[in-house]
Amino acid sequence: MTGKPGNLEKRRDIRIPIIAVQGTVVFVCLLVAITIGSFFHYRQAEQSMASAETTALELMQQTNDAQAEKIEQLSKTTANLQADLQRLNSLDVEIRQIVNNENITTPSRAGLVRPSASYKGQGGPGTQVRPDISDINKLANDLEAEAKIREQSLGGLKQDLLARQAKLAATPSIWPVSGDITSRFGSRTSPWGGGDDDWHPGIDIANSTGTPVFATADGEVVGSGWSDGYGNLVQINHGNGISTLYGHNSQLIVKVGQVVKKGQVISYVGSTGNSTGPHCHYEVRVNGTAINPESFLVLK
Repeated sequence: MTGKPGNLEKRRDIRIPIIAVQGTVVFVCLLVAITIGSFFHYRQAEQSMASAETTALELMQQTNDAQAEKIEQLSKTTANLQADLQRLNSLDVEIRQIVNNENITTPSRAGLVRPSASYKGQGGPGTQVRPDISDINKLANDLEAEAKIREQSLGGLKQDLLARQAKLAATPSIWPVSGDITSRFGSRTSPWGGGDDDWHPGIDIANSTGTPVFATADGEVVGSGWSDGYGNLVQINHGNGISTLYGHNSQLIVKVGQVVKKGQVISYVGSTGNSTGPHCHYEVRVNGTAINPESFLVLK
């Protein structure tokens, strides 16, 4: 069979230059590379932004934690300062009680007695700029230092006042018994007649038998029993070289070694020993020497 010449003439070969193919391949490769590079750059930028945000949050958290720690420390300091001030207020009350020797109402920080009525008044100039934590902390530290100085000062004052109070309590100053002075200290005419002079080392305070006799100061009983001339005698050592004697008692109710307080009953009036009637012979000795008891007594 023979082909048709017309069909042979219509067939053509299409030829693409090799350089075009190579260019296309290079272009596609560049496009892929650019796409991949852009993708990785985007991912890297995204990760960098996320890391930066995380770092910022961590820094913010650290700052918040530091501020919270400072606030906690300041709260503790303030609480301790409040306790110090409360202790100072208690110390202030104790000192006032020592000075006045009586119970008083709790004073305010200014030393003034708070009124008993309940008031609820409040006020202020309005919204103000709040001080920062460093200012508050400095103020708390200053107040704490001032409170310690004041506490030491008040503590020293309290000790001085206690020592003074103890000394006063141990100094004879009250009457041992109520009644009339029937014989004073010093030279006198003998109460047993004969016109002879007699030296009286104390004072005699007359009262009925059984009247209570009181210690005229704090001290320790160093004698309680019979003594020639004095009859039933109580002797008390008050320290600082001072002692007191109470003679002619009908009954003794304290023992040697017993510690007594000013105003405590130690015996009862009687007429034992060298006595012309019921009375209390009261004698004060300083370093063993009898002195006039009236110089210690508060005038009635």
